[in-house]
Amino acid sequence: MKKTERHLSSRDRRILEFIARYRIGTVELLAAHCFNSTSLENVTRVIRRLERRGLLRTVAAGSGYAYQTVTCQTLELLGLDPRAPRPLTEQTLPAKLAVASYCVHHKTELLTSQEFQDLYPELWRVGMRSSSYVLVEQEEKLRLQMLIVDRGGAIHRICARIRRLIAQRKSLPKFLSLMESQRFQIVILVGTSEQQGKIDRRIKSRPFKLVTVSTFLLPQLAELLLVRRK
Repeated sequence: MKKTERHLSSRDRRILEFIARYRIGTVELLAAHCFNSTSLENVTRVIRRLERRGLLRTVAAGSGYAYQTVTCQTLELLGLDPRAPRPLTEQTLPAKLAVASYCVHHKTELLTSQEFQDLYPELWRVGMRSSSYVLVEQEEKLRLQMLIVDRGGAIHRICARIRRLIAQRKSLPKFLSLMESQRFQIVILVGTSEQQGKIDRRIKSRPFKLVTVSTFLLPQLAELLLVRRK
């Protein structure tokens, strides 16, 4: 393992850390996050080199779509739990892609569940999801955003889900204080402008108390949902 690590460039390590954090990588995401003005062909060559060394694995998802995951060897190298990563499913694949794409676009970083629990133990308890948060700076204030992925279903379902998430977190005094100071936000990641419009109109007509809820359009999410249905 020491020999493997010795021959890793800083960019190689950044690629591996990115995919380990988000559980998914694509040529486009890695080009935007880890490379400076290079061709997709060059990114692919680097991925293939890391694959030959047993550090990455490419998975075909159908209709020509493919993505990268890390191996046990990579997790061990990064000092993480070296157990085999859970395979992405029809449900988790679009969600992981959407979250990674949002973070790359906004130049922010997803907090792992452990990072969030260590940083903010007062904002977490057993049974409460803690793996969908990012920190953003707005108006010179650090704010906590929770990312939710919409899969194109009925609008009332995702709104009901948001109400449950808010109610669950309001029961924690520190989280309620965060809401009252307008430093907690929910962002819904959507795949089509049509769905985004429906959600935006619903939020405008019936806003959520204490929490600002907004949408962010990711066309690649719709494309992946379509691939998974084939």
